[in-house]
Amino acid sequence: MSLARRWSVLIERRNWRRDRRAALPGLVEAIGSALSSGLSLPQAFAEVAPAMPAALAAPTRHVAASLALGVRLDDALVAYRGTIPDEDLAPIAIVLGAFARAGGRISRSLARVAALLRGRLALADEQAALTAQGRVSAAVLVVLAPLGAAFFAASMPDYVAILVGPGRAMLAVAVVLELIAAIWLHRLLRVPTTGSALASLLDAVVVGLDSGMTFEQALRALVVRAPAVGRLPEARRLLADLALGQGARRAFGAFAASGPAEARVAALIASSTRFGAPLADLLVIQADALRDADRRHAEAAARRLPVLMLFPLTFCVLPALLIVFLGPPLLSLVR
Repeated sequence: MSLARRWSVLIERRNWRRDRRAALPGLVEAIGSALSSGLSLPQAFAEVAPAMPAALAAPTRHVAASLALGVRLDDALVAYRGTIPDEDLAPIAIVLGAFARAGGRISRSLARVAALLRGRLALADEQAALTAQGRVSAAVLVVLAPLGAAFFAASMPDYVAILVGPGRAMLAVAVVLELIAAIWLHRLLRVPTTGSALASLLDAVVVGLDSGMTFEQALRALVVRAPAVGRLPEARRLLADLALGQGARRAFGAFAASGPAEARVAALIASSTRFGAPLADLLVIQADALRDADRRHAEAAARRLPVLMLFPLTFCVLPALLIVFLGPPLLSLVR
């Protein structure tokens, strides 16, 4: 497969994943409307499946058929694995699981899930847009030397023979410099989302609280359904402390020692317990604050990126270009 074809396939897959995630809030809202109208869970999934995009329609029909056959909800929702990320699927599974056990009004909880999913998608799109120019610039810098080598190989008959013969040491140096530049630029373009994992954890806890669960039950449901988020050491330690009966005060004290964001969450839970404030609303505000912090961090990283890219350009890309452009011609003159 040619490089252009591989690049096209990667772009198509990325757009497919993005379109699939963009359609997920609509699926959640459609299921909520169907359940609110009196349909059962199997009927609701079967009703909304034809209106979904192909990527979501097939697993939705599979879930409907599995539920109609008496399969447990968690086992039926496995059909979405590989199609929907676990951190997006977990809040949906928590709300639907609570509805399957106790019934009640579900439209408000699923509407909150849909809003959370749209917020995550908007943050991901904004971060991608902030680094788009940097990604294009990095790609151009990395391919300059190979394109220059291809141009000289086409225009100079003995270029390749000199480069792989007497100039093979220079070629090895140029390749190493290009690899270092690619790795360096890749690390610069990575925007760490330090608060997104904790925000996703809070999202799932919030929808669990809305569904009538306690904080511990919602946290346990997240750890089971979304291992990627549940692997947060803070979440597992908090759940273990609560399960071992160490007491909420001691458990949340250890959780608060993990970092400033965790300390704010622990303080919100303590104030909610003491004064009776609605914990779900407080946690929603905290999750939004974490995403805002990630957004500001991404904006600051995007502003610093042009300056930081000067270093791999100076120490790696330009030396590789000089080797490719001037090395074989100088060697041919010496010979």
